[in-house]
Amino acid sequence: MILGHPDFSVSPAGLHPSGQSLFVHFSNGKILLNKNELPLWKAVQPSLPQNFLPFELAHAGKTAIFSAHPYTELIIPEKDGLRYQSVDIFRSMPLEQASLIASCLHLWRWYENNRFCGRCASPLMPDPSERALRCTACGNLLFPAIAPAVIVAITCGDRILLAKNHRHQHYALIAGYVEVGETLEHALRREVMEEVGLEIHDIRYLGDQPWGISGSQMFAFHAKADDTKPIRIQASELKDARWFCREDVEPLPHKVSIAYELIERFRDGTLEEERE
Repeated sequence: MILGHPDFSVSPAGLHPSGQSLFVHFSNGKILLNKNELPLWKAVQPSLPQNFLPFELAHAGKTAIFSAHPYTELIIPEKDGLRYQSVDIFRSMPLEQASLIASCLHLWRWYENNRFCGRCASPLMPDPSERALRCTACGNLLFPAIAPAVIVAITCGDRILLAKNHRHQHYALIAGYVEVGETLEHALRREVMEEVGLEIHDIRYLGDQPWGISGSQMFAFHAKADDTKPIRIQASELKDARWFCREDVEPLPHKVSIAYELIERFRDGTLEEERE
């Protein structure tokens, strides 16, 4: 099961950049890359202002990942192989790089969306000893938010239920966020009933994946449903939902998501093996 980068850590360690440290920079929905890879500090440093203070964002094993301070506006020019590309490029990258980018983006967006204290409206600043934001006035402490979500491969014999969202081109699995007070299973049953009007049974947890693009932790399940029951589509969310035979299921265009892995396990007939 795809689990993200196994050695990713966000705890500050008080490190300073070395030539082999990684540097991540997001700007207007784009990421700065060097030949389609996260650039090393030594490649970016010549383009940084003289008074630039690197911010220790995260770590991947022994490799530190630095960025600009979250609350500073930084423009790094494109030169010497450095180019801005859509963040979506992570979907076509090797898993390790894709996982780092997604998790760093999760942190970066959390900083962007939390500049002021929700209790007293004073400015927030990164805490020096832990990955948190501390209010400069009242001391309120905020930690990175993670939104739990569920995703499910619903099957009946050799058929799988796939749905097409209004925002996407491809058929995909049913998924949704866990609401306050729900267990994962309750959220799963609710989402399926809301979106396609079906009851599910034989629910089996398969694994989970950090999905920084939406600030989520995706919990994956396999469940079964009766394909003779009518599908009632939630028109506000879906354009279509239907049962597909194994040979009619097209692979997803990217390979870094847990959704891809679930669909591929159905396509190659190994999804049921998780139950043995």
